[in-house]
Amino acid sequence: MSKQEFVRIITAEQPEAPEDFTYDAVLNAKERPALEQTMEKAVAALNLDTVLESERGGAQILDTRLPIDFAAAHLTGSINIPLSGKFTIWAGTLLNPKKSIVLVTDIGSETESATQLGRIGFDRIAGFLADGMRSLDAHPDLTGSFERITAGNLNEELLDDAPFVLDVRSESEWIEQRIEGSYNVPLKQLRERIDEIPTAVRLVTQCRMGYRSSIAASMLAKRGYARTLDLVGGIEAWCAAGYSTVDDRSAE
Repeated sequence: MSKQEFVRIITAEQPEAPEDFTYDAVLNAKERPALEQTMEKAVAALNLDTVLESERGGAQILDTRLPIDFAAAHLTGSINIPLSGKFTIWAGTLLNPKKSIVLVTDIGSETESATQLGRIGFDRIAGFLADGMRSLDAHPDLTGSFERITAGNLNEELLDDAPFVLDVRSESEWIEQRIEGSYNVPLKQLRERIDEIPTAVRLVTQCRMGYRSSIAASMLAKRGYARTLDLVGGIEAWCAAGYSTVDDRSAE
């Protein structure tokens, strides 16, 4: 076959390169400290005042706990990228590698969170919040939360005063199967397209199983979206409950 045909076949349906791809490619050409040296600093315990001071200085607060725990209580202004899922993919896509990172983790998960970040070159880790969320017990003013909604409750709301359903899956996933009336902004594009999302409405974030939607809900909460909910289990839970979906063919 021709070179052009070979390239076409090999590159067909390839996913987009993650945002950190170019950054890592450049980084790999430079001399850098060993990961073990970087981790010595990354696993430093920081008190709450130091974390808040770091945030005011531009640090990114990254919470790696499960979505259910983040929704129940989190440090206001933090972003949730759970360690349990495609952590490095979304950390590399959504975080700024040139800014320092402060971790909020489950007790005992500090080193693993930092190590995973270090492996993709995100090694500007200032440390982690000592005692995790327990350090916020006496500071309700610094604690945020948002609701999670089940498929059944969302179905009831859609029959009455419909909330704005934000589907943060890829466009191809949304085209193939979606909740009728949902609005698609892929998670990778959410920061740039956030002005498309109405603020004065009850808003439900939704993805396939609930991982990306929790990240989206945390990003919206950080931007002041006070009426955000996260759909538990995503569209898979919706379909498992027997509720209907549409695609481009059924919507015609």
